[in-house]
Amino acid sequence: MPEVDPELRSRLRDELRHRLRPMTGRDPDQRGRSATPLELLYDLVYVIAFSAAAEQLAHRIGEGDVGPALGAYGFAVFSISWAWMSFTWFASAYGNDDALFRVATIVQMVGVVVLIFGLPVAFAAAADGRSPNNALLVAGYLVMRLPLIALWLRAARQDPAHRRSDVGYAVVVAVAQLGWVLTVVLPLPVPVVVVALVVLALAELAAPVVLERRVGRVPWNAGHIAERFSLVTLITLGEVVAATVAAVGALVEEQGWSGAAIVIAASGLVLAAGLWWAYFLIPSRPLLERDPGRTFAWRYAHLPMFGAIAAVGAGLRVAAVAVGEETHLSLLQIALALAVPVALVVLIVFATWSVLLRSADLTHVPLLALSLLPLGLALVVAAVLGGDGPLELRDAGDTAALAVVVGLVALSAVVEVVGHERVGYRHTVRALEEDGSRPA
Repeated sequence: MPEVDPELRSRLRDELRHRLRPMTGRDPDQRGRSATPLELLYDLVYVIAFSAAAEQLAHRIGEGDVGPALGAYGFAVFSISWAWMSFTWFASAYGNDDALFRVATIVQMVGVVVLIFGLPVAFAAAADGRSPNNALLVAGYLVMRLPLIALWLRAARQDPAHRRSDVGYAVVVAVAQLGWVLTVVLPLPVPVVVVALVVLALAELAAPVVLERRVGRVPWNAGHIAERFSLVTLITLGEVVAATVAAVGALVEEQGWSGAAIVIAASGLVLAAGLWWAYFLIPSRPLLERDPGRTFAWRYAHLPMFGAIAAVGAGLRVAAVAVGEETHLSLLQIALALAVPVALVVLIVFATWSVLLRSADLTHVPLLALSLLPLGLALVVAAVLGGDGPLELRDAGDTAALAVVVGLVALSAVVEVVGHERVGYRHTVRALEEDGSRPA
């Protein structure tokens, strides 16, 4: 019986036996490092949380609680996004895929599920004028963050070269988590709670930058970080496709297949594909691998990115609710629910490109304005054709107007993609050349 090749045997031992391994830090300069199956599973659970938040946003907008819904959504998206980013940062530096690391990761995923169950309570509380931070949501957040504290302390014990930074991260997460708990436990007025949550969020955002500049960088891998962020963006865009299916399904159930249903289905898919195309026009991985120092600003630009993409799905769900049930929403309100998040995604893509290339390329602005033009036209069409009353899908005119609005919103992403392929690419090359000519 032939013996197993020693190299294959070693690889199988690493991939199939997950006994405890030293957490001494990964190679920050390793090229071609890719996401692991565990990381992909972890990302999927978080995207489900984005989807749940988007569903709650759509539901509350349909009920007319727009302001409170946006506040609760912002709070939820920040909580989900920052927990994901924090662990992704750690995993890039110390993910050794041993049994203890796997269990800690799965426990955090359980916390995400608990947090998801707290989202309806958070949105209902916001609609009633109370704080969206509730015990169930905080319990889920605790389950998500406590394993991360333990992992940072384990890394501090096993990686003497980065011990101070690792302990610093553990302390930051612990103090911030204590603050989140106190905002629920203490009987504070809602304005005080909101201010406290904002202060805690800003402190958590600032702490990693200060820590790594003052104490030292932990061994995260810029290329790996770029891939993880792009994959979560990609999966979140899948929620736009799911929302398209829900919207069209509601319309078909109400009226059967029609030209409007086909236009909305095609527009939703074009919208998802266009936003995907636009996002991946940003040369993130090669630039971050060349200059890892840009990673901090680039990753912070993704905080609103994830929420805005999920909100596009929420806008399509608003349309689905308006189609499938009796609604008090006008066509203009539905158009706003669709156009505003799409505009935010386009603007954030432009801002992320500018941050990454450290470029204020004003020649890109006309293309940006041209991409936003169809969104403005969608709002004009909705205001003119929709009137002041609620959308009435039994009216063929309202159905056609809805299809035109969705089509114009999708056209915005198409203009962004076509414009970059024809013109914007040269802007990127020029910005890279100017960036390369600057002194280090």
